[in-house]
Amino acid sequence: MKNKIHFYSTDKVYQMTKQSKWLKNQVMHWIFLLSAILLLVSGLYFSIISFQQNGKNAVVNYNEKGKADYTVYLKNNNFYDSKYLHSGMQYVASLINTINTNFNYEIHSTKNLKFDYQYKIVGSLQIRDQLDTDKVLYKKDKTLLQQVKKSTESNNIVINEDLDIDYDEYNNYVNSYKREYGLSVNSQLVLTMDIKVLGKHSAQVEQLNRDNQIQITIPLSEQTLDISIDTDNIDHSDSLNALSWFSIKSISTLVVGFILLVIGLLLIIIDRKIYLIYKKDNIYTLTVRKILNEYDSLIVNGNVTINENKYPNKVYPEQFSEMVDASINLQSPILYYEVIPGEKCFFVIVKDDTIYKYRLTKAYLEKTQMASNDIEKEDSMETV
Repeated sequence: MKNKIHFYSTDKVYQMTKQSKWLKNQVMHWIFLLSAILLLVSGLYFSIISFQQNGKNAVVNYNEKGKADYTVYLKNNNFYDSKYLHSGMQYVASLINTINTNFNYEIHSTKNLKFDYQYKIVGSLQIRDQLDTDKVLYKKDKTLLQQVKKSTESNNIVINEDLDIDYDEYNNYVNSYKREYGLSVNSQLVLTMDIKVLGKHSAQVEQLNRDNQIQITIPLSEQTLDISIDTDNIDHSDSLNALSWFSIKSISTLVVGFILLVIGLLLIIIDRKIYLIYKKDNIYTLTVRKILNEYDSLIVNGNVTINENKYPNKVYPEQFSEMVDASINLQSPILYYEVIPGEKCFFVIVKDDTIYKYRLTKAYLEKTQMASNDIEKEDSMETV
């Protein structure tokens, strides 16, 4: 389909019926750009799917166990043949001499780890209101085993601590408190072993980081008592996983993705060159742009069909400055027509029966520029 005729001249009818080189370069630019984007997206997709997530890639397996136990040693009495009673029984408070508590904690791993661990045992004497056991009337903490810190490189650690508790010492203390204040209270001694373990295999593997507590609760100021182990036995198994969870699933897919990315990047480079070619500033585009910017208030991009033959008086200024003067004096705008994009344009003023026409072509400007360069070269040679 032919484009609309914009300008009828005395010697030629200007119309855009053929695709210009500029337009071809523009089409090529978009073809290369869209192709490059498609290849880059496809290459990225194939590269991503060539990897797989391994999930939990176990490097070291480990198991930890922990438990508490106790043995009640009795005072001399006429009823029990044995000097001690095992855990899990009901005990007469007045017969208790000492309570031997045992805290055991172990970790075993399938590979050597650099272990840094520490532990301590704290006794907490607690006296609470008998009706409202959430209300603490008195609390006193005492470190029964000072903090122990150890380091080792091994596939296991074992902590085994025995602690003898003088039952009468704590029981008498609570009874004295009750007598002095005349209170009915609920009291107990809570023994807690705090254990912190840090195990390292390598920088590429998760760290083992465990924090546990083992507790034994001993009731006080009771006629009979039931010593309880407040924490369940620790029996936990897990694994230390590799920090890198991705591996190549398909080398061929990765290669395809890489090739597509490379081709896409090459098309981007080629497209850039094409873009610079059709967008490159030359003497024509620079001159037209300068005129349009400098005289923006006088120039109008018209879309009106003008037939030059209808105007008996025709003026062809040699300099654009003459067009500017005419526009100001006649108070008439300058109409701008680009009849061949990037090659040729007209600046026209229409007033009554007179038409002012200034033609600007790339060929003329380049010829003028070359002549100017030749003159400069001759001048420089004469100077030398």
